[in-house]
Amino acid sequence: MRRESQADAFILAANRSTYQPSSQLSPSICLGIATIARTKEQYLRRTIGSLLQGLSDEQQHTIFLAVFFAQTDPSRHPIYNEPWLKDVADEIMRYHVSDETLARLHSFEESHQFWNKSMFDYEYLLKRCVATRSDWIMIVEDDVLAKEGWYTEAMDALEDIQRRMKNHEWLYLRLFYTEKLFGWNSEEWPQYLGWSTLAFVVTATTLLISRSHFRRLRKHLPNASIVSVCFFCLPATILLYFMAGRVSMQPLPAGLQRMEKFGCCSQGLIFPRRIVPQAMDAVKHATNQRYYVDMTLESWANAKDLPRFALVPPLLQHVGSKSSKGSQFDEGANSIWNFAFENYV
Repeated sequence: MRRESQADAFILAANRSTYQPSSQLSPSICLGIATIARTKEQYLRRTIGSLLQGLSDEQQHTIFLAVFFAQTDPSRHPIYNEPWLKDVADEIMRYHVSDETLARLHSFEESHQFWNKSMFDYEYLLKRCVATRSDWIMIVEDDVLAKEGWYTEAMDALEDIQRRMKNHEWLYLRLFYTEKLFGWNSEEWPQYLGWSTLAFVVTATTLLISRSHFRRLRKHLPNASIVSVCFFCLPATILLYFMAGRVSMQPLPAGLQRMEKFGCCSQGLIFPRRIVPQAMDAVKHATNQRYYVDMTLESWANAKDLPRFALVPPLLQHVGSKSSKGSQFDEGANSIWNFAFENYV
């Protein structure tokens, strides 16, 4: 894939010290990436490469890149000591916490309590980004690929949201979603039934009225034909419509869209800084519960009735086929994908 090659080439060039990170005290965007070593393949290089490749000097200097090695022993991460990293990142983070907290985090690692640790790590990274006083806080997972030109599209979308919302609060701009949750969801069955019933009524009424008003149609529309159309042909057409899938038959319109339902997952989100302290509290309070970050944020946003936005198609693709949670989660990781992203040339 061309974009992957561009990202790889950028990291190779960065290894030769051709890239300079931001030196601004108050950048526009804090780009935070938390990373955990996988057993085989590491995606962090390509993630960072795709996010930074193609940026202008001016764009580069608006970004504060914080790479957080979210392991109690970061030296176990294969990339932690690679020389290119210090040449592209503004800050290479590790845990700076009390011995008691570090021991608790270590117990999370040993007992595979991924939900607890992911909550702590997300809040930890948000807190660091808030300290940079950036206007926007962008949290990205370490196994994504960014499209060329993502920066300009994201900033344009953020300006559009600001115009729409004015002084109203909103939670985030989503940079990735998977279409698999945009299928024919069971909770919307009354809507599907209603439209199917309407199609039946309209079809039957049209045929009966046409037969009664046009003599030439009477011999071609006997009762048997109307029954065949309404009770066999129409149900078969509706069935084929549903079998084709909602993404094919009712795709999301391109551009900036509201996305309060079915948005998954937390691969890439941009928050306005003013909402982040509240989001941090929500994540912190859920640290000891069996929830993941995206579930917690969605639940909290629903309770607060906070709008959420997404770009269609997304600006990021999830490429991690090896889960950071272990091989038993690889199958689930493989299913997190966006087909529309692949249309980018």
